Amino acid sequence: MHEQEQHHDHHDHAHGATPMEELVAMLRYMVGHNAAHTRELAELAGQLDTAGKHGQYEQVMQAVKEYQQANERLQGVLENLE
Repeated sequence: MHEQEQHHDHHDHAHGATPMEELVAMLRYMVGHNAAHTRELAELAGQLDTAGKHGQYEQVMQAVKEYQQANERLQGVLENLE
């Protein structure tokens, strides 16, 4: 499980990077980070399903779907920038 105490350093500035390069790097990081959280949510949903909490499973899986759609939109922005 991804623990919240992890402190992310989102600002690993490369020397000489332009603001746009930094923005693209941050967006690339966020897309990957979001994908990892989506997988974690799907795993939690599976645990709910196993526990017989089918309604809650469906709700979390709907959130996973929406999260994936949003991340795909961000990926499209990233691809357009690169």
